[in-house]
Amino acid sequence: MTGGNPEWEAVLEELRASPRPRLVLVPDPAESPRSVALLAGSFDPITIGHAAMAEAVAGRVELVVLVYSVRTLPKEGPGPAALLLEKERVAALDAFCRARGYAVGLSSHGLLADQVAAAGDRFPGAEIVVVVGSDKLLQLFDPRWYGDVDAALTPMFERARVAYTVRTGDDEAVEACLGRNARWARRIERLHIPPDAAAASSKRVRELLARGDDVSTLVPAEVRAFLPG
Repeated sequence: MTGGNPEWEAVLEELRASPRPRLVLVPDPAESPRSVALLAGSFDPITIGHAAMAEAVAGRVELVVLVYSVRTLPKEGPGPAALLLEKERVAALDAFCRARGYAVGLSSHGLLADQVAAAGDRFPGAEIVVVVGSDKLLQLFDPRWYGDVDAALTPMFERARVAYTVRTGDDEAVEACLGRNARWARRIERLHIPPDAAAASSKRVRELLARGDDVSTLVPAEVRAFLPG
């Protein structure tokens, strides 16, 4: 595996202590873009799904940011142990983003609503698009993450649009979720990616690696050097 950058580690520690939402970009753009896409994840590791989502939205915005949060939210259900250390995830993100013309975003908070607020502070006046997979879309509307769902999400949707992809098997759950949250429908749109990318997940990559299977078709070329083996 490849290690991280000590300068990032100092930034991550600073963000961990931040009481308010903050977003630090690497590299930091010299000029403020007119439109920004935020693609958040734990990136353990980056998959072809993440790559396809970033590519799909890249033609719509001036800047694509892959956001890693020091307070990443847990996902439902048990799964394999973490594959990459935090410094390795950030280093892999940096390699991937530099190769593809994107930026790494380091966030102090895990909730998308907080990340949008931080991006709004960083890029006042810019159009913001939040890019999520269907698992993250369902999590976005899960009331367990909020004291008051409307109070959290209304400002977010006033500031940003959401573009979502559907992971294989999630169609019914997504349709039901959007039906329950129709008041925000005009700010939500589907983003289409290839079926093989839609089926990819970091969890599946970790499971396959634990069995000693080949995952080269499931992760971008820039990320393979960071995987064990």
